[in-house]
Parts: sequence; C-alpha cells; structure tokens
Amino acid sequence: MQYISIKKDVNKKSGNEVFLVPALTLKNSEGKTKQRIPHPLGDDYLEFSAIEDAIRAIELSGFKYVLPDGTKPVESPVNLNNDNDFDGLVYEALIKQTKDINSSVVAAALTALGELCDIKLLDLFIEKIGEDNEAVRTAAINAILNSGALSLKKLLSAIKDENWVRRNSVLICLSRLIDSESVNPEKIFVPLIEMTNDKNTIVKTTAITALGKAYKLYKKEG
Repeated sequence: MQYISIKKDVNKKSGNEVFLVPALTLKNSEGKTKQRIPHPLGDDYLEFSAIEDAIRAIELSGFKYVLPDGTKPVESPVNLNNDNDFDGLVYEALIKQTKDINSSVVAAALTALGELCDIKLLDLFIEKIGEDNEAVRTAAINAILNSGALSLKKLLSAIKDENWVRRNSVLICLSRLIDSESVNPEKIFVPLIEMTNDKNTIVKTTAITALGKAYKLYKKEG
C-alpha cells in the first residue's frame, strides 16, 4: 500500500494553518482543470483547512496517509462481517452487481465504482470494455477515465488483446485522455503507430484518429 505524506503549511493570503496533499490534475477536453486527485506522485497540491479533511480525501483515493509529524495510522484488521466496515460492504455489493445478467445493472454498477476513482478496480473496468453491450462498455470506459493518467500502464498492456472490441475501447480511452491533455503523447506514439496496422478496420480507424490527436498535442507542448 502506498502512502501520501500530509504537509503542514501556512496559507500566504489568510495566514491560516493549512494541510497540503500531493495530487494529480485531470483536465477536460478544453485543457481546463477538471479534478485533482490525491496521489503519491502528484506534482500539484490539494489544500485543506482541517487535517481530518486531508485524511478523508487520501482514504477516498485508495491510499494511506502519513501525518505531518511522520507517524502513520494504526492498522486495524478488516472484517467484512462487521456492519461498520462500510468500505468492504459497498465494494462487495457493487462488484457483485457487475456480474448481473442485466446489462443496465452492470452498467450502473460500473458507473458507481468509477466514481470511487480506485486504481485497484482498473482490471475489472478493462475486462468490461471488451463487452458487446454498448452501455456496459461506455460505463467501463468512463470509469477508467476517472483515473486519468494512472490508467495508462493498464491500457497499454491491454492494447494488444485478442478481442478487437477491447482493443478499440482501449484506443477510445487513449483518445479521450489525449483530449484532456492528461497523458504524455511521447509515451503512446509507438503503440498507436503499431495499432494503425491492426487487422480490424474499426480499430485501425480509431488508432489513426488517436495518433493524429497525440501528434497535435505533442506539437502544442513542444
């Protein structure tokens, strides 16, 4: 489990004590900041007036925290049978519904899980982007995009999947990450170029479009 260190600081404008949490910035298609998510490798910061709020934000992102004085929280054993273990109960209930025979139920469960922005769920989402049902695929794609650039490694691993629907969905994810300018285009040039030779025409078309977007972003940043 990765830890995020909480830093104590002073707001220069108000002079009040604040608590800073490293965060990754997600942007929309217009390049404007959409959301900041706590992450150990974040190059931006979230500012909180209360340390309890900082801790809560880190825990919702799926990480553990280190207090400003260097201490870590005391771990307590997880017990899914405990009615107070809401995290375990909620995750278990939602993941169970992703196996339902009704596609609307599955899509709803994926949408709910996507709101958690938990990178530990990426394997589940990538599995579902290969489904034939469009609603399920769309929900899974949106869930992946909620994790922004954190999903890149998993996506590049799935880009050569035997299922052409999954390959195409991966390319759709990459294209939308490019739109949000949340990925480094240089990291995806080679995979995208390779995918322009895919045996499936639909996949080739999506790859060509994504490659054009990536190169445009690369020229813009250069």
